[in-house]
Amino acid sequence: MKLDNIIKNPNKGFVLIGTNIGLDNQDHTKLKKLIGSKIQVDKLDGTICELDVLDISISFSIANLPLIGISVQESEHIKEIKKGSLVRI
Repeated sequence: MKLDNIIKNPNKGFVLIGTNIGLDNQDHTKLKKLIGSKIQVDKLDGTICELDVLDISISFSIANLPLIGISVQESEHIKEIKKGSLVRI
């Protein structure tokens, strides 16, 4: 999924927000299985980091495309992740 934003939520920690048009026709409930595992982020500088998934939220845009929020454990790598990075889920 392409990262659209990173927010710090007081209740959820850091949340990576993105869209994945490739998931449009898939069963989104499978994403909940990522909780407790790690995801890989390909940063814009060409490096890779792994983050621990704490929670997943899924909503849909007005165009009915999935908007995915991945709550991750705080890490030193968060500061280096920028909009446009690739989150491998």
